[in-house]
Amino acid sequence: MGTEDMLSVARRANILVYEWEAWEGFLISHLVADYCRIPAAYEDTEQTVARYLSPNIKAVLLQINLSRQAGFPRQRQDLIACLKDRRIKVLNEQVTDITKANLHRLLAAAGINSVRADIDGDPDEPLFVKSNLNYGGEVEQRLPAAVRSTLFGEGQRRITAYDQYYRTSRAKLDPAIWRDESVVIERYISNSEDSFYRVYGFGDSLVVVKAHNNKLIKKISGDQRDHNLFIRGDDLASLSAELPGNLQTLLLAFLNNIEVDYFCLDIVHDTENFYIVDMNTTPYSGTGRQVAKACDFLCQGAKALLQ
Repeated sequence: MGTEDMLSVARRANILVYEWEAWEGFLISHLVADYCRIPAAYEDTEQTVARYLSPNIKAVLLQINLSRQAGFPRQRQDLIACLKDRRIKVLNEQVTDITKANLHRLLAAAGINSVRADIDGDPDEPLFVKSNLNYGGEVEQRLPAAVRSTLFGEGQRRITAYDQYYRTSRAKLDPAIWRDESVVIERYISNSEDSFYRVYGFGDSLVVVKAHNNKLIKKISGDQRDHNLFIRGDDLASLSAELPGNLQTLLLAFLNNIEVDYFCLDIVHDTENFYIVDMNTTPYSGTGRQVAKACDFLCQGAKALLQ
């Protein structure tokens, strides 16, 4: 989305962010007021959060920076039930598993093509080997050992950091790696302009960044060709957004089939075909001031979500 040294927009003060390892430098910290944040802990109960539910709070965003979140906090379901009893909307309640393997399953269930590779195929096809856990599973290592073991087990992992991802060919892969559930193997998709898309969503507001990066792992790096587009859900529904047609169709299928209120998607393409390769519910944006128009647009989406 990029950064600018400019005045910040008014942040939402009616959404309480229940977060673990996901505030400083994360996009949500630019969208929601600082005092509307609770650092989460595994042992929290519904009473822990209830103390922060001032009359202005209309929703609680579950902002847990883990690839599998269903067991955090330990009494998660009791917490959600408590909030619903108070008629407080729970944002991202349904999103509990953002592992790469589960993303492939979600896309398949929605009839959306993914980049999941098969063991059989062209021996020279370029493939990309990643950790199944988000960001190489680095954040999971910050959990207390007993909690980490409860939620994730203690199996060996081939890849322990995002910068250990690598490109290879099917012929060069050890056959045993296809059975290793700690990694995912995907088709490597590229295009001549080294472009990709990042989509930030909050409610019906989408900020679509067309970004450029010639490195193996695509990140927004401030290329002068990068630019933002601001899309409403209705624009996608009518296919009238200023986006390639196949990208619009992909985003519409995603939003119609996968229940998520606040998110970020990474999308790669070969000019004609577009593929979602990452879904994140705790997008990072950096500590610098963000583009005011983009933040304001996302805040408008959050407002509409609560009406």
